[in-house]
Amino acid sequence: MKPLLWWLRFLQFAQYPLVRRASLLIYLSLLTLLSLLPESGLPRVKLFPHADKLIHMTMYAGFTFLLFFNWPQTFSRWRVWLPLLAVVAWGMAMEVLQGVGGLGRAFDLLDEAANISGFFPGWLLWNWFNKQLQIA
Repeated sequence: MKPLLWWLRFLQFAQYPLVRRASLLIYLSLLTLLSLLPESGLPRVKLFPHADKLIHMTMYAGFTFLLFFNWPQTFSRWRVWLPLLAVVAWGMAMEVLQGVGGLGRAFDLLDEAANISGFFPGWLLWNWFNKQLQIA
């Protein structure tokens, strides 16, 4: 019940653009940090084969949701695909940096595919959320 209360309190403040922008900036910072941490700095928990792809998809679904959350009117009609371009670009940048960073990480095209696939659940979640609260 506490997480639900936390979200309801957050939504009270979410009407302010500064809160929305800060949430996106913090999320993007965490996404970048987790993407660029050395492999030795990441926890080793084996859930099931390719669980990391589900994690990538979930992280980029959150990124997509926050893009729509910050600019609901901007990303309407044909511009709904602009956040997809942001997801593709950011995910590719993280993968390239992993490949050249020398931190024990490597470029993985399947990770990028998982990042891109995160757009769709993030977009669907935004549509559901927006209909519930009528933000846009």
